Amino acid sequence: MTCRAAVHFGSPPRDEIHTWETTPVLFHGFNGIDSTGGSSVMSPEFECLGHRWSLKFYPGGEHGSQEGMTSLFLRNQSEESIEIIFGFKTVNSKGLHAVNLHIENKQFDPIGGWGVLDFGKRSVIEGALINGSLLIEVRMRRTDSIPVDLPITSEATFCRTMLKLFGNEESADVVFEVEDAGQQGGNKRKRTSTSQTKFHAHRFILKQCAPDLDALCGSADGTVSVPIADVKPDIFRHMLYYVYGGRVANDDLKLHAKELIDAADKYGVVNLKLEAEAWYVKTTEFTFDNVNRSPSLRGYKKLRPPQRGGDGFHGGESIGSPSESAAERCPRRTTC
Repeated sequence: MTCRAAVHFGSPPRDEIHTWETTPVLFHGFNGIDSTGGSSVMSPEFECLGHRWSLKFYPGGEHGSQEGMTSLFLRNQSEESIEIIFGFKTVNSKGLHAVNLHIENKQFDPIGGWGVLDFGKRSVIEGALINGSLLIEVRMRRTDSIPVDLPITSEATFCRTMLKLFGNEESADVVFEVEDAGQQGGNKRKRTSTSQTKFHAHRFILKQCAPDLDALCGSADGTVSVPIADVKPDIFRHMLYYVYGGRVANDDLKLHAKELIDAADKYGVVNLKLEAEAWYVKTTEFTFDNVNRSPSLRGYKKLRPPQRGGDGFHGGESIGSPSESAAERCPRRTTC
């Protein structure tokens, strides 16, 4: 089967500006797959919309499915989250649809997924097999991407230009002197030694993107020096790089989430604080102690306690309790 991209004449409507991508996934030897309730098979990974995906299929249904129904989940196997509209359909040898489901906007967490408990009746799916194989077409499109009629090239060029100014000593008119306190000494006593790491910046960028940092520079003409004593140099560098339009790597967000939250909160870099908080929530089990120790988290009102069987802090297949109505065929999240 060959899939081709759509060809457009003129400008598409606003709700059609994102491109649909379709991937056929085949489960061969369908009748030989274990159909015991709760048993599943996972397809090989495939790429779509810049992410890696797989299908998790339950030939006999997941726990909580209606009698005689199958279950199907789409899993994001990448380390980045993505928001998409997606759907599934099974196609028989005549090209007719045996099952066709459409699911609206869903946020896929890293290594997580969504699906349906009651995908389709097993008897219907068995009647749609092609030479003993089940063909499922997975279609999806982004809802968080930039519309195609925006000047993508110009925006990308502007971001690259901004990042070229990062650390440019020749054009800078601000020097942040970030103290790095260390300890030296013998066995009996230790004395603190302080070194400085300098970061060059530009007032016109700080004024627009980080007003709290700009306020530290005062109103004097010429190049000014600003001492910073409460943030580690590597954390300050991440924050300043973000102000210039750069991105903090996921590994650094996970490793330094709490420090980035505190620094971004103190200096008003709101979006960085939100990103770091998202990683902190994913990787931390909250207690009163660790919340109270972080000044920037004390006012965080929406902390979720761990939940049994849900999509909280400890993983597991989060597909709802068996007491919920499976007849509604609502999309469910999975994190396993």
